[in-house]
Amino acid sequence: MIARSLIVTAVAAMVGCAGPQIHHAQLAALDKGMSAEAVTARLQQPPLSVHTGSGGGRAFEFHRFHMNNGLQTDLYLLAYEKGRLVYWGYVSEFRRLQDSDLNAALSLALPQILATPSTSPRRPQP
Repeated sequence: MIARSLIVTAVAAMVGCAGPQIHHAQLAALDKGMSAEAVTARLQQPPLSVHTGSGGGRAFEFHRFHMNNGLQTDLYLLAYEKGRLVYWGYVSEFRRLQDSDLNAALSLALPQILATPSTSPRRPQP
């Protein structure tokens, strides 16, 4: 009984340390073409960080979130082009897209996304 209580406490502490999270149910409120401000309002929280990348002459902005999948949190990205939401998902979902420009931009931005601490919202450096 004590061991079980310790495990529950440890799991709760780990989840609490993950920082702000979004949940799958919140994604139903998103629509292609939304502005970043509208997305933030719908998700009721800003991204953990914002990063830029380009591919094929197109510029993209990637907003990083933690997605709570019920067991843990995973990296979840929202991609914007010209200030409008064009795609959202896990990195593996981005890789299945037929948009080679978006994938090239993500490949450029991903090392910085992964290296950025997730403790507070950050904007890309000029």
